[in-house]
Amino acid sequence: MEANILKLKWKLHQYRSNLLFNWGFRNGYIDFYDEKMIEKLRTIYHGGIPASILLLSRGMSNGHCYDRALLLSRVFLDEKDNVKLIYATIDTLKLKVLLEGENISRADHCFVERITKDGRHLIYDTSLGLVFDKKLYWLIQHPKIRHVNDKETIRKFVNKDIERWPEDVEIAKYASAFVLPMIEQTYNRGDELYSLNGMLQKEIEMFKKKINFNEVVEEINQDMTSMGLVK
Repeated sequence: MEANILKLKWKLHQYRSNLLFNWGFRNGYIDFYDEKMIEKLRTIYHGGIPASILLLSRGMSNGHCYDRALLLSRVFLDEKDNVKLIYATIDTLKLKVLLEGENISRADHCFVERITKDGRHLIYDTSLGLVFDKKLYWLIQHPKIRHVNDKETIRKFVNKDIERWPEDVEIAKYASAFVLPMIEQTYNRGDELYSLNGMLQKEIEMFKKKINFNEVVEEINQDMTSMGLVK
């Protein structure tokens, strides 16, 4: 009986959230990441890959909300806008984990709240790759907040992170030979929004040109051949 009730709750949640989601898109309460933000993300690297690629790829972001929300929040640290990292349980994850019989801790999610200079309250959900009006996001997900990191806390954490593990883009670029092909294989997936509109492809091609990707691949192949790993 309990399993049937959970299934019914899940179906009702999906139905309701789909209605709100579609309404939000039609009326401008849900949107894609804007070009200004993406431009700034190109200058932030994680594991040798620009954040503009990682955050436009659902395959590289969904399920990694803690890391990706922190990565995205860095864009707003030099602006006057207020920014917070919010850790909360949300309905979508809560119902999923309950249906799958997993621990409720798996329903914990992390997203970015930004309060703009003109007073807009926006939610950046990196697992979806979308920007929501806060009121609409709350209507869909009913977050139960567990913890909040304010702007200064985020800044201190980022600075400490950079100090401990500084990104050497020149060395780290070799990771691109393995990471980019994995992302390119997802282009035709229906949930890869930014490949469907061509934005992800654009970011990858720009990065490939910047690092002379073909030369990087050739150098790796030569090294592997000299070590006898490939013929």
